[in-house]
Amino acid sequence: MISTLFELVSIAGVTDERTNTKELFKLPAIIPQAVVLDPTATLHTPEWLFLSTGIRAVDHCVEGVCSLESHPYGNAQGLQGLELLVSGLLATKAYPSDLEARLNCLIGAWLSMGPLASGVPMGASHGIGYILGAMHGVPHGHTSCVMLPPVMRWNKLANGDRQTLIAQAMGRPGDDAAECLHELIKGIGMPTRLSDVGVSPEDVNGIAEQAMNTPWVPRNPRSISGPDAVAEILSTVL
Repeated sequence: MISTLFELVSIAGVTDERTNTKELFKLPAIIPQAVVLDPTATLHTPEWLFLSTGIRAVDHCVEGVCSLESHPYGNAQGLQGLELLVSGLLATKAYPSDLEARLNCLIGAWLSMGPLASGVPMGASHGIGYILGAMHGVPHGHTSCVMLPPVMRWNKLANGDRQTLIAQAMGRPGDDAAECLHELIKGIGMPTRLSDVGVSPEDVNGIAEQAMNTPWVPRNPRSISGPDAVAEILSTVL
């Protein structure tokens, strides 16, 4: 079993390699007394890993703010975190040694946990991402790079008003939030399609079936009643 710990909260995400499934565990005792955010340490992080996990943090901000169960406390952290992440990721891509940009990314990632830690559920981007990672070995950050924009497009009928907040926080008021996110992800050189991460059309039905069993797809802002809806979302990014 391979485990990754969200260092700021009481949650551990675990992939069971025997069954290719992902599970969440919660234990208050794993919350640290202090977390040191040192941008110098991140200079040794491979670029793809730093940038893609930055988009994972963006995903936390976006799905938290866009949830129909969002609240002002989580929104404040999510929107501020998103603003820091967008500027920080773009600057880090352009100037890899920019420590201020890297620190903005670290602070943004910290703030991105605000909605989830205060009880706001994530949506289909996270849920589908669980299956992409567990069944197909797609890195955690890359799942958000591929899935967040198409899920936002799918959800716009249900939470268009929430999505306007996302575009505004990204410095593009009035623009389509999904397109803003797609352009950000593409602009920093991250994958944007399932084929980019080794997932083929033949895999779609299996992913769609399994995604319904995750904790987040049933909490998606726009109701997803069955695998066909998940497959429809996936088909747009093959």
